[in-house]
Amino acid sequence: MAGYERPEPALRSSRESDPEVEFQIDAFVIGLGETVDSLQDAEAAGRLALLRDLSESLIHRARELGYESLSDAARQVAEACGDPNPEATRKAVESFTELSKRARRGHRSAAP
Repeated sequence: MAGYERPEPALRSSRESDPEVEFQIDAFVIGLGETVDSLQDAEAAGRLALLRDLSESLIHRARELGYESLSDAARQVAEACGDPNPEATRKAVESFTELSKRARRGHRSAAP
């Protein structure tokens, strides 16, 4: 089928079988939509200090919960806040957004 792109694979936590963080992972993934909205709103408004703060807190939280690629994407957002080109920030937020969609698809709450 022409023009059809396979979606990227679902993203799963490396700690998904750890009962000590199960509820924390649930809350994190369920809240990703709101998290992404906050990042996008801050980026669109040019509030780079807020965007940096939000993404820096995500770096540690995502890594702690076994989402290393989300953590890396959050780090890229934080770093892009220092780039004079606003396109760098926009692209970094887009990248985090796409990864968060994959994390939500990989979560046990996602429809089979």
